[in-house]
Amino acid sequence: MASTTIVLVSPSRVKRDTSLGGSVDPNVLFPAILQAQEKWILPVLGTDLYNKIKTLISAGTIDEVGNEIYATLLNTYIIPCLVQFSFMEVIPVLRVRFVNNAVVAMNSEQGGSVSYDDIKPLISTARDIASWYKERLIDYLCANSSTYPEFTSNTFPDVAPSSANYTQGLNVERSYNKSEAEALLRLITGPRV
Repeated sequence: MASTTIVLVSPSRVKRDTSLGGSVDPNVLFPAILQAQEKWILPVLGTDLYNKIKTLISAGTIDEVGNEIYATLLNTYIIPCLVQFSFMEVIPVLRVRFVNNAVVAMNSEQGGSVSYDDIKPLISTARDIASWYKERLIDYLCANSSTYPEFTSNTFPDVAPSSANYTQGLNVERSYNKSEAEALLRLITGPRV
């Protein structure tokens, strides 16, 4: 029996809701959606809720009576977030392609090739927008965790949901008391004169 890969958002929706052109090949976009889904959405939902939504989509029952809470989660919170993360993931791939025994920069008669430095701001902007949607998703799930029993039912080795929405390696959750903060400030800036 062949395994079917379930995506939470279609390539056409990603094209519609971002600045991607309609001519972008869905076969190029599909891997970026899968990568964004596994990399950015799974850690927020946790394995059990993620699998529940994929099962409802696969069965075609996400919009049926009794599943409204999952449809709301998917349509209002997950899809907008996933669209932006998918866009962020596909930007670098659009410039280069792997063909046979080479890596080529895609050029056309209508436009010239851009450097990676030229697309970094696009990636950064897409990441900022996606992070905003991710924060909305996290806030919604935390406020409604009792509505989604799968959100809190993960056991090892499942991915447990995370409420962290930062990716720069900074620990923004630690609170310092005044003496620790002063000691840290002295360490960074040197002794006061």
